[in-house]
Amino acid sequence: MADAASRNPRRALLIASDRYSDPGLQRLRSPMQDVHELEAVLADQAIGGFSVRVLRNDPAHLVMEAIEDHFADAEPDDVLLLYFSCHGYKDEAGRFYFATTGTRLARPNSTAVPAAYVSDQLRHSRSRNIVLLLDCCHSGAFTRGMVARSGGNVDVAERLRGSGCAVLCSSTSLEYSFEVDHGRVSAGRPTAGGPRPSVFTSAVIQGLRTGEADLNGDGRVTIDELYEYAYGRIRETTSNQTPTKFVDVRGELVVASSPRGARPRPIPEEVLSAAGSLLTGSRLEAVNALWRLARDGLPAGATALERLVAMQHDDSRQVSARAREAVEDVRRHATWPPLPQPPVPRPPVPQPFVPPQRAPLPPHRAGPVLPPVGTAPHPAAREGLGPAAAAYFLPFFLGLVLVRARTGLARFHAWQCVAIDVLTVLYTVVGTMVGVGYGLVRYGNEPMPENDIVLNVFTAGFLLLPIVLRGYCLVALAMGRPARIAVLAPVAARLAGRRSRRTA
Repeated sequence: MADAASRNPRRALLIASDRYSDPGLQRLRSPMQDVHELEAVLADQAIGGFSVRVLRNDPAHLVMEAIEDHFADAEPDDVLLLYFSCHGYKDEAGRFYFATTGTRLARPNSTAVPAAYVSDQLRHSRSRNIVLLLDCCHSGAFTRGMVARSGGNVDVAERLRGSGCAVLCSSTSLEYSFEVDHGRVSAGRPTAGGPRPSVFTSAVIQGLRTGEADLNGDGRVTIDELYEYAYGRIRETTSNQTPTKFVDVRGELVVASSPRGARPRPIPEEVLSAAGSLLTGSRLEAVNALWRLARDGLPAGATALERLVAMQHDDSRQVSARAREAVEDVRRHATWPPLPQPPVPRPPVPQPFVPPQRAPLPPHRAGPVLPPVGTAPHPAAREGLGPAAAAYFLPFFLGLVLVRARTGLARFHAWQCVAIDVLTVLYTVVGTMVGVGYGLVRYGNEPMPENDIVLNVFTAGFLLLPIVLRGYCLVALAMGRPARIAVLAPVAARLAGRRSRRTA
């Protein structure tokens, strides 16, 4: 047991069972998802602020021991929450039980958790703030695509009365609690869609998580507001389920805080009109009205206090003095969190001048480094580019030399190589124009990526086509036979023949 200094006065015990050994109790789909999402909401410091303990598919004796530990040694101001998501059923004598994993329907007193046992723990607890959320289920009834989860003729609230206790049940004693299964009737077995919270628990989680259950906008969710919100959500989902409530608590029992905080409410229009009046007496009356609203607290208190803070700078000394008196009084005596005190302006502290320092150079990493734009390439780069350029343009220079050859076959091949070079130039010009248009249409002003398929095909054709054609011509020349390329061969033959006639 933790010491008093570290013990959280807000504690929650969540009990869920979805697998049962007794064949009369079908497996449930929702309990594990129920406690998973409810635990996250209750443990959130901005919402529930509870220290949460979860029991999943534990036998009855461990569940009963955890319940007794939960309620024992409690202080009067402690807030204790107990939640069940499981099968619930009654025996022939009308006694109600919470089913656990090892429950045997024929032996409920020793294998299930009797409602009378839970009632005794509530009755003997010193806490005056106890919340029970009961989403107890009983399979076997189906309607409108929903799976029934609680047994009939079960009036749990009648068996769990206790001082300082509030009980929210998922349905009345004559109704079922449902799970929605995408509009399909299911027998309660897990489906491919995965587990989902039940209708009741889903409404509770939604109201707490979003703050929608804070119906009056004061930043707190009471047990009455949580019930009203859950009631509306459930009735929107199904008209065959009506959640019930039993409350035996003096005053308000706050279950959680709204994550949205208190919602400011507009102050009466006549008060705002008086605050902006040209008459000093009307503005004084407005200050008094705003003062009363601010002292009354939320939800209009925050808005009234903001207006009083602004009226501290009124042109009338009488009005501004009265507004300052009201603001100080509200901040000193308000029981709700007022606006924080305005920060006291401090003169800036002069800082010593620190000259800017150059960022350290990045560490050297091995690998090729590209030279800056506009600088001469590295000598090693020049040495590598030279042989490659020479090898690429060698057939062109050979073609120019062979144009003046004496033999007709050599001149034919030379002119054919020259025609190949002209074709390559035309291919480059036309292809570049097409490529520019293609880039503008597909990429707009964005640079064309290097892995573009069309760009890569064009580049490969530009590099390989002339090399292959000229190489073919040179190989044919070396073998002593003509190499005729469609379209180019007739042109080359005509030029070679004209050169031969001039020589002759």
